[in-house]
Amino acid sequence: MNIADLDTPAVIIDLDVMERNLARAAAYCQQHQLRLRPHTKTHKIPAIAQQQLAHGASGITVAKLGEAEVMRAAGITDMLIAYPIVGESKLRRLAALVPQAHITVALDSEEAARGISKAAQESGGTISVLVEVDTGLGRCGLAIGPAVSDLCHQVQDLPGLCLAGIMTYQGHIMGDAHAREKLTGEENSRLAILLALLDKAHLSCQIISGGSTPNFFLSHQILGINEIRPGTYVFNDLNTVMAQAAQREDCAMSVLATVVSTAVPKQMVVDAGSKSLSTDRLATGQSGFGQVQGAPELVVTGLSEEHGQIDVSRSQRKFSVGDRVRIIPNHVCTAMNLHDEAYGVRGDTVECLWPIAGRGKVR
Repeated sequence: MNIADLDTPAVIIDLDVMERNLARAAAYCQQHQLRLRPHTKTHKIPAIAQQQLAHGASGITVAKLGEAEVMRAAGITDMLIAYPIVGESKLRRLAALVPQAHITVALDSEEAARGISKAAQESGGTISVLVEVDTGLGRCGLAIGPAVSDLCHQVQDLPGLCLAGIMTYQGHIMGDAHAREKLTGEENSRLAILLALLDKAHLSCQIISGGSTPNFFLSHQILGINEIRPGTYVFNDLNTVMAQAAQREDCAMSVLATVVSTAVPKQMVVDAGSKSLSTDRLATGQSGFGQVQGAPELVVTGLSEEHGQIDVSRSQRKFSVGDRVRIIPNHVCTAMNLHDEAYGVRGDTVECLWPIAGRGKVR
């Protein structure tokens, strides 16, 4: 099949670019002796997770139990659920997963720990735990202080649980290379306090997990981190490019769209709207909802449900109804979650079709 045969809108994965991203990540982690546990929330495709494992990943990361169930059904047996699991129905599902895979769960409260302990006992197995610590993002995680060591000791004392280590997230380290260098230094100061606290409490942590795609290739500079959980690196997106962590040619995913109207001057409308590209803005503050691949001057300036409005005033090319473009989204993770399948291509040839099996698995 040729790309020209595909109906639109459609998710296109450039296999050459994706494989280059995977190989680069694997080589970096091997060079710096970092365990790579990629976050599959970006692609949500078991076949790509299997490729990440084949490139040396120690396991995978998921956000929700639904994603874990999809990946386990595909034969993957080592997963970190990087999200607190709360509620009886979720705990029953967690207990059902435990005999089938090595499961690690991140948490930041005694309440969550007690529930997960109960699930472990019901399963007859053991669940590993990472205690989540906030080092600057301000989302989840305990502040660095006695509460961290207290929760670690509580986890150690609860039946069915094994304290595996600490989870951090460096999503707050953003900006250009100079800004990231400065923020990394500040992060290391906080991590030094955390590591000293753990040592004083006689807590031996096998895993200190962290990292993010914008900081992927700075991970060896982050104090104490021995496992990283990037997700977007597999495809990259405009956010990654604007954070100076990738080039546009490193963006493997795009949304193929058809021009359906050129009636309004200086604008064309494509058949990929908010239900195909997502409404996420760029983290760096620039306007727009995506750019046309190979033509960064063509910005998606407006979205409604099924319409994408593209400013063509700066383009030398004249577009006609029926023309096709490939749009790099601002945020690939949310865009992937809007589609049922993705097409893997080399050049103009479609090599494979992957169901996006983890889409919509938000429970």
